[in-house]
Amino acid sequence: MQTTLRIQDELYRAAKAEAAREGITLTRYLESAIALRLKKKDTRSPSAPYSFPVFHPEKPLELTSLELKHRAQQLELEHDLKKLSLHPTKK
Repeated sequence: MQTTLRIQDELYRAAKAEAAREGITLTRYLESAIALRLKKKDTRSPSAPYSFPVFHPEKPLELTSLELKHRAQQLELEHDLKKLSLHPTKK
């Protein structure tokens, strides 16, 4: 199967370099990383549910819909990286 992923530049470069050091393709490296993560998840207790931020109408956000979408994607990425025990890089 082919798919498109959005990966932080720094994380992509690190994964690509590690795959090269191991003498395998980036695809093979990512497949094994995902498989390892899924296997590890099977042995752990369930994690706490993710709580989404709540925006109150009394305090309207002065964001465009595009900015709000970007912020939601940012929060999702931070959550995913935290679950993978990785830390997002600050830009």
